[in-house]
Amino acid sequence: MAVSAAVLGDWSGISSEVGGLKSDRVRAVLEKQILNGELPPGTLLPREPVLCEALGVSRTVLRDAVRALVARGLLTVRQGSGTIVAEPSDEAFATATVALLARSGLTVGDVMDARVTLETMFVRLAAVHGDEDDWDALSSSERALIDAIGKGDDDAAHAAHGAFHAAILHATHQPALDLMLKPMGQIALLTGSTSVRRGSMEDWDLEAHRAILDALRSGDPDASEQAMRKHFDDLGGKAVYRELLDRRFAEAYFDVR
Repeated sequence: MAVSAAVLGDWSGISSEVGGLKSDRVRAVLEKQILNGELPPGTLLPREPVLCEALGVSRTVLRDAVRALVARGLLTVRQGSGTIVAEPSDEAFATATVALLARSGLTVGDVMDARVTLETMFVRLAAVHGDEDDWDALSSSERALIDAIGKGDDDAAHAAHGAFHAAILHATHQPALDLMLKPMGQIALLTGSTSVRRGSMEDWDLEAHRAILDALRSGDPDASEQAMRKHFDDLGGKAVYRELLDRRFAEAYFDVR
């Protein structure tokens, strides 16, 4: 997909604007055009010499702006193809959130307290707004978790566990909430991975997941919240979990990388 004439017109004159670094102005213009859809995903930007001429800036300025937009997940640079507007992805957002938590000095216990607050809130919404498709998705994740544990596949078990909790969020049918809390999936994976010993069957609380699913299917928000709280309370009864709570989140982060 090529850049439109309207977008090309907006690029002219950037270098003559007053104030700020040129690279910041180029980044701001491109970012605005990507976010408002003028530069849709898959758009191939002109080759570097052409783009520099269109924007009226040097290669150094352009490269600084492109690096900033790549870091934000808005552009991708592919060897042999060029610079392309990236498909929407929550990966950069999720990675930045996890990195911020890792650098904050917070403990795993602090993060788990936040998880409890959020998950007991949105499990109530899921009980009210979820439908059979949502419960089928949860049931599928539960089966995948059971199968993975039975096979001794720790990585698949953690992935299925994360999918189970993500499916509850999706069942709220609040797209903005779903998008804003997507990093919870990585956080749940990180905290879950460090609270379950590799190859251990007994560390997984399968009955709790079944109780949550049953409560959700019943459409009872109070029972759903109670089942979720019991899930976290039961975790607190395990020595391996209690030992984890006082550790810095950064340590848990690097343990599973």
